[in-house]
Amino acid sequence: PQLQAQLREELWRELGPTGPPEPGDVGRLPLLHATITETLRLCPPAPLALPHCALRHTSIGGIPVPVGSILVPNLLAAHRDPDTWDHPEDFLPERFLAPDAPSRALLPFGCGARSCPGEGLARAELFVFLGWILREFRLEPPAAGEGAPGLGGSGGTVLRPPPFRLRLLPCLPPA
Repeated sequence: PQLQAQLREELWRELGPTGPPEPGDVGRLPLLHATITETLRLCPPAPLALPHCALRHTSIGGIPVPVGSILVPNLLAAHRDPDTWDHPEDFLPERFLAPDAPSRALLPFGCGARSCPGEGLARAELFVFLGWILREFRLEPPAAGEGAPGLGGSGGTVLRPPPFRLRLLPCLPPA
């Protein structure tokens, strides 16, 4: 609830009554951007990146990788690595507001030649859609005493969250 209130306040302060955010508003809405980034860190769309083939003998973390080896990067594990992320299991959007955030270690859409070509569109859609929802509605559990959905999920080609229900309650503009 507190994060929702902060996001709603940022949206109304920066955009006023003009409507939902647009992709070009990312710089004006740092908390919304950080919230989406943290969500992608904890729940990347695909928990495993596309396979890569080692083109030469190399090593990763001191482990030899012979030429021709097939490597499948585990993005879910990389995004929860305690050597890179403080409190890796916690949802902390503010980590991406800090200038020293390990943003280069964030790869929810893969990296390099095999990164998702739709990353820009996906990020823009998340930004506009989540910004609009949070500007107009307060999200709550369906019944008193029910908690928020967990951040887990079942793996596969994509990470599927467990089923959950939410109530969307209309919000009035700030006074």
